[in-house]
Amino acid sequence: MPKQQLHQKQRSEASHSDEYETPHTLYEDICNHFRIYPELDVCAEYGMNKCFKFFSPAEDGLAHNWKHWSVWCNPPHSKTKEFALHADSQWTENNINIMMLVPANAICAHYFSDIFNKKHAKYYRVAGRIRFLVDGKPSPHPSRNAYFVVVWRKRNG
Repeated sequence: MPKQQLHQKQRSEASHSDEYETPHTLYEDICNHFRIYPELDVCAEYGMNKCFKFFSPAEDGLAHNWKHWSVWCNPPHSKTKEFALHADSQWTENNINIMMLVPANAICAHYFSDIFNKKHAKYYRVAGRIRFLVDGKPSPHPSRNAYFVVVWRKRNG
């Protein structure tokens, strides 16, 4: 008997893109739930940014110190690992709040295990599938993956 795949449909060209915007209502719900209101979006195109201050892909949020800002990060899936490791480093160095939206399969990766084992961050499941925005409009289909929000909270004192 042939082995069944989790997803039977062939992936569309659009599903290979990193250009998916977090719906603003989801972003607001996440901010309100965790009572963190970021001032810096570290990977956003102009018009897709969730914060007034943001780094575009050309500015490369990975090349910057996130300093004293609370941060929102919906990283390109192709760079989830790099952004997670940079976020952990920035949290350690700068004692800042960071919220990162990541696909469920990333939570199982060894780099996140290291972060969670050190108790630097916690993760929380986002209910349902996200209908990301494409060119400012909801995508025709919800995401294939479940998503989690990883939260690095500013340490007291």
